[in-house]
Amino acid sequence: MISIILVEDQAMLRESLEHTLNDQDDMTVVAALSDAADSIDAVARTQADCVLMDVCTENDSSGIVAARKIKEAHPETRVIIMTGMPEITFIEQARDAKADSFVYKNVGTSDLLSIVRSTMEGYSTYPAQKQSVFSGTAALTDIEIDILRLVCETKTR
Repeated sequence: MISIILVEDQAMLRESLEHTLNDQDDMTVVAALSDAADSIDAVARTQADCVLMDVCTENDSSGIVAARKIKEAHPETRVIIMTGMPEITFIEQARDAKADSFVYKNVGTSDLLSIVRSTMEGYSTYPAQKQSVFSGTAALTDIEIDILRLVCETKTR
């Protein structure tokens, strides 16, 4: 039985995913959380096999930061990062944090379940990075990306 900690700040999606995972014969959700920061203690408390974690959660907690801390303290725990945002740096950040797999939320249920199972079997799933207009010689530095991100955030406030 794969014990899973689910971290998703959107209640409807969290409850739907929890129901779907618990309906599997080989999976059980041992904690369903809305804040990634809570996942670190939850792993220690439950000894969960896997954490399925959103990138951005309640209280501005980062699933990637939490993933790094979990992998440092519990390297045997598999961590799957998920997001619905096409942020160009999330994939690399998840790799750097030692997350075992990465998935976009637009995958189907059967694909998500397959990713959980294959990750538990030791396989790593990451989407291929698409070429961007900012690739190659036009690649942006981390500082330039941060500036663009700040400009976009300012325009949406």
